[in-house]
Amino acid sequence: MQKSNWIIIAILVAASVLFLWMWQALQFNVVDNPVDLVITLAWWLVIAGACVAIHLAEKKRRERIRTMFLAPGLVYNCETGVIRLEPGTSVVDTLQTLLGALNYSFDLAELPSNSRVRFQRIVRTSKFGDNGAIWEGELVEVAHPDRPQAFESRRELAILMGENV
Repeated sequence: MQKSNWIIIAILVAASVLFLWMWQALQFNVVDNPVDLVITLAWWLVIAGACVAIHLAEKKRRERIRTMFLAPGLVYNCETGVIRLEPGTSVVDTLQTLLGALNYSFDLAELPSNSRVRFQRIVRTSKFGDNGAIWEGELVEVAHPDRPQAFESRRELAILMGENV
């Protein structure tokens, strides 16, 4: 998780400790009322919900960053920018190298505004780990966006891309 996510969780926990201290200092703990338990449980549910929401948002953000757009001789990623491929270079090898080097930062590279590149394929990676040993996602042909092709390994992606395995 990003540093900002940990900061938000730390603030929520600090607020909980502060509220608990205020509860004791104002002597609400001596009042015998079942609402106390309800308020406490509701607050901890809010904290747990916020932690889950942060985790899911971070997971979705990382999946968006792992999306690669392919054109003949080019690869574009929102973090790394445009990468030109040498003739004969394996696209799958290049994608694996780029995915392994992602920092998942908030600094995103922009596609040049004067670009006339027409992307032909999009590789959406849902899982990537162990430098490509775990690699799942889908390949989408821009001409047929309604027919994504799922892959569960580097080998399957290479087959879908028409590269030698």
